[in-house]
Amino acid sequence: MAKKRGVRVRISQQRLEALKEICEEMLEEFAPVDEHQLLLKEYLLELLYKLQDMLKRNQYMYTLSHSGAEAIAFYQLWNMLDISCDKYANLVVDTLLKKMSGMAA
Repeated sequence: MAKKRGVRVRISQQRLEALKEICEEMLEEFAPVDEHQLLLKEYLLELLYKLQDMLKRNQYMYTLSHSGAEAIAFYQLWNMLDISCDKYANLVVDTLLKKMSGMAA
């Protein structure tokens, strides 16, 4: 049986809140054009729920865990969407993508 590969990333409360806000904005703007993008939008909605649940615990640092499929969806989604106009959002997402890339390798 194949070993499941997951990704776990430590993230501060401030960055988790920023990621939640980014997800909310992207959900409003994201208009899927095919079934694959519709699945990515569904993943984005699930990610938003996960972030909201995490923030209810009110901690200084959190661990954001993704299964292998979730990590791939996160990577595909944020490489597809343009958030370059928001420098802080870009920093948060780029940092997460770099950590995920390093851990998946």
